Amino acid sequence: MNWFRRFMYGRYGTDQLSTFTLVVYLIVVVFQTIFRRTVAGPVLMVVGYAIFFLWFFRCFSRNIYRRSAENQKFLKIWNPVKNYFKYIKLRFQERKGTKRLFRCPKCHQIIRVPKGKGKIAITCPKCRFEFIKKT
Repeated sequence: MNWFRRFMYGRYGTDQLSTFTLVVYLIVVVFQTIFRRTVAGPVLMVVGYAIFFLWFFRCFSRNIYRRSAENQKFLKIWNPVKNYFKYIKLRFQERKGTKRLFRCPKCHQIIRVPKGKGKIAITCPKCRFEFIKKT
């Protein structure tokens, strides 16, 4: 195990973008096995190899600054998408419950308030902005 630590010293390793590319690679491999006997099979195989090479290159790269910048660009795109689906999941879960979700107009914090109280003044716990909504 020491040889691997010495080998990885000064190399970038894995991050969120590497994990994402590995998951995309696995999805492409599954589709490649499904469409193995069609024209799309070899195309998906080449795409899968390219994605795996990208993952391998990023993990063992010594240019840590550039790989970190790539990850930050990826996170700028990925975090809003992830948060949107998290918000949709919360709304779906709260639809059955006794709470209602609102977003603060100022800081976009998600706030849970009780259902069926009519018009109420909601104060954001994060920025203390107050707004009125009907529950």
